[in-house]
Amino acid sequence: MNPALAVALALTSAACYALSAVLQHHEASRQPESGVATLMIALMRRKGWWAAQTATILGALLHLAALGAGPLVLVQPIGVTALALALPVGARVGRTPVTRRAWIGALCVVVGLPAVLTALPHRPGVGHIAIPFASLACAIAVLVAAATLLALRVRRTNQHWSAILLAGAAAVCFGTTSASVKALWLGMGSVTVVLVAVIAAPLGVVLAQHAYQDGGLGAPLAVQTLADPVTAVAIGALALGEQLAASPLRIALGAVGIAVTVAGVILLSTRVPAVGPEAEAPRRPGPLATPAHAEG
Repeated sequence: MNPALAVALALTSAACYALSAVLQHHEASRQPESGVATLMIALMRRKGWWAAQTATILGALLHLAALGAGPLVLVQPIGVTALALALPVGARVGRTPVTRRAWIGALCVVVGLPAVLTALPHRPGVGHIAIPFASLACAIAVLVAAATLLALRVRRTNQHWSAILLAGAAAVCFGTTSASVKALWLGMGSVTVVLVAVIAAPLGVVLAQHAYQDGGLGAPLAVQTLADPVTAVAIGALALGEQLAASPLRIALGAVGIAVTVAGVILLSTRVPAVGPEAEAPRRPGPLATPAHAEG
């Protein structure tokens, strides 16, 4: 174990994830409102979008290396710095200033999310499997479908909440993919597990692009940063037999962390005025929130 190396790798991984999020938002927000296939075809023709995917893969590899160099409880909370790094980079790319409200929201997420993650440490080893992986995957599919349909329903009247729902659905897909990979690593793989991973990963990418297109950068990234690891931990505990080291104190800490994180997401999704070149296109959100004529 090398804690210093683990911290360095984790911070570099977070920087890669931050860059990926900024580039994905930048490319998606420049596309006209369209269907899923049209948006993805347009994005796949953009070098910036492919650069974002490359940054994501590099970030994932660095995160795995960090986990090999240090404990999970040290590495995982560092991932939330991606949000703090993404805000100034996104502001520079999108020529939109970072508002005080956005910084306060980011601070809430950066403080609250580690509390959630450290409240859910787990012990390795296979314990009781409460739900078969296939059954849990079906339940997750229903949850993702319901969130997506609700997001589409409210998209015309409330774009930033639509984006939060889409970001949450994307994060659940990413967390499910991580859990599927963990199942294969534990020797619990099957055709179903492989299919789940193959379907969930690209579906998460598609949902994330629409979230960034509709909701700016801050709120979708914060939601994904929270829901992704929580989903993976939940699947590990329910379907892979991983044992949670829960206690009343940890549960209370996690509850407070969730409340603070949710407050941060709400602050990040609050409407702010559009400025700069994007002010002429009020429908397209800036990097930090959904634009409006004025902030209340």
